Amino acid sequence: QFAAFQTRADLDQTKLSALLRECEDNVDLTVEAAGAKLLAFLGSDTTPIAGAHRVEAGRQDETDTYRAGVAQALLHRVNPSAHKLDDNAKQFRGFDLGDMARDSLERAGKSTRGMSRAEIAIQALQTTSDFPNILENVVTKSLRMGYAAAARTFVPFSRQATLPDFKQISRAQLGGAPNLKRVLEGAEYEHGTIGDGAEKYAVQKYGRIVAISWETVINDDLDALSRIPQAFGASAAELESDIVYAILTGNPNMADGVALFHGTHGNLGTAAALKNALDPTLANPLAEMRKLMTLQKGLEGQYITVRPRYLIVPPSLEEAALKITSANFVASKGVDQNVFGPSMLAISEPRLEAASSTAYYFAAEPNTIDTIEYAYLEGHEGVFTETKNGFEVDGVQIKCRHVFGAKAIDHRGLFKNAGA
Repeated sequence: QFAAFQTRADLDQTKLSALLRECEDNVDLTVEAAGAKLLAFLGSDTTPIAGAHRVEAGRQDETDTYRAGVAQALLHRVNPSAHKLDDNAKQFRGFDLGDMARDSLERAGKSTRGMSRAEIAIQALQTTSDFPNILENVVTKSLRMGYAAAARTFVPFSRQATLPDFKQISRAQLGGAPNLKRVLEGAEYEHGTIGDGAEKYAVQKYGRIVAISWETVINDDLDALSRIPQAFGASAAELESDIVYAILTGNPNMADGVALFHGTHGNLGTAAALKNALDPTLANPLAEMRKLMTLQKGLEGQYITVRPRYLIVPPSLEEAALKITSANFVASKGVDQNVFGPSMLAISEPRLEAASSTAYYFAAEPNTIDTIEYAYLEGHEGVFTETKNGFEVDGVQIKCRHVFGAKAIDHRGLFKNAGA
């Protein structure tokens, strides 16, 4: 942290050296506390002089600029089409990992003359050079690219939330407002309350460690910096899908002690094949579903007008689902029409196949009634990373952390048919 400021002409280098020795001698001082001391020094002791470099408002720090340029050049080598070389990165064109390690050491003031590639790699990974930060930048971007690229089919019919901590929270089911009552002249308005039911859940922490070893640098192994972290990022998104779809297939009990999909809840249809909806000679399971969802009542016993919006199926039923939801499909020649399907959107999800290749589900628009809620820890949406110099390995360890949770909030917004 101090190295980047030891050549600054606008700083009192004597005081800076004294502060550095003070921090080095204090064995109980954390890296964060040392950084805070350095920041306080920079804020109080910077005195711009004629001809000297000075920090201007809105100008990015030189160290950040250097790190961003090297990281961009490295990402360009990994995937040229996705990461174009900007003016800052062009100066590092053609650098392999060994070249970048050498350059970062020399920039930190350490001579690399006479050092082998292995020695350069170890020094760059274990000293205060910019190299570990550059690698972390590349790994983090690769992780998030993998996370963003993974398909999450549950998003349209679910609602996102943010939780402040790992404690269980209660989510109220909005049961509908009470009836309005006539107010006679001169009379007082009567109080009404909105009933609620509480579903509880919490977010959980998941993670793995990616190790960037000195062998990675020596061998110029770009897969270790890009494809492996990208796969970790994708696995975080897949974990979210696993958790959400396990709610549909697992049919857990709600706060009332009754399974999510149950006759008592009025959201479990008479078992019938989805393809029956395409045959006008058979009872249409969509008609039963639409009727039962529309007749759902809130906690006060009032109709709340739930409309199905999403038809969620395993791949085995995808063709039938696409036909059913197509406005161009007609059940048969003549007067028969596809009256229920066009108002819905089809979602095909492979995780449903293992539980049942015949069961299918319906969900209402999550903005009109609660369905499934998924949540991240506040400030930790998506995959996050932390880095430390390795002791167990010769290199850098990057910890990938993901905090996520999900829960069915209101059975009225969901419907299931076991199929046949």
